[in-house]
Amino acid sequence: MKGPAAKAKRKSAPQKPGENATGSPKGSASMAATAHDPTAPVPVSTGSGASVAEIGGDLVALFNAGQFSEVERKWWSPEIVSCEGMGVNAEWQGRHAAQAKNAWWYGENQMIGASAEGPYLGASGFAVKFRMEYKVRATDEVKNMAEVGVYTVLNGKIAREEFMYIV
Repeated sequence: MKGPAAKAKRKSAPQKPGENATGSPKGSASMAATAHDPTAPVPVSTGSGASVAEIGGDLVALFNAGQFSEVERKWWSPEIVSCEGMGVNAEWQGRHAAQAKNAWWYGENQMIGASAEGPYLGASGFAVKFRMEYKVRATDEVKNMAEVGVYTVLNGKIAREEFMYIV
C-alpha cells in the first residue's frame, strides 16, 4: 500500500498528556514491550497473603520479645526449608524437620541474650541480623554468635530460611 492511505494506516492513536507513545504513563515500562524484550525487567511477586514487610517486621519483634517458637507457629510454611551455613552446610526440609533441628539446638544450648535487627526488605523476602549470647550446656562455655538470616516468602509464609554466620 502506497500514498496517503498507507500513512493513515501507520498512524497510532493520539497521545494523551502524561502518557508515552505506548499509552502507558510516562516513565513506566510497557507490558507489550516487556513481552518482546528479553532484557526488560520481569515483575516479582510473593503471591497472596502477608507481605514481606509484615512478616519481617513481626519476626524481628517476636524474636526481640524472646518468642522464638511463635515465629515458627505463625510464619513458617508447612514445607519450609531451613538451611544452616558455615560448618554445618545442611538443610532441613519441612516444618517437622526444621522444628526438630531447633529443638536439638535449644537442648544443647541455653540462650542468655539475643537481639534481631531489621528487617532488610527485598522483592521476594527479607534479611535479619541476629546476635546471640548462649551457654553450651555440656561445658558451661559462654559463646557469642552473629548471623544473618535470609528469608524467602511465598503466599504469606516463610518458605525458606538460610543462616549465614559472621566470624
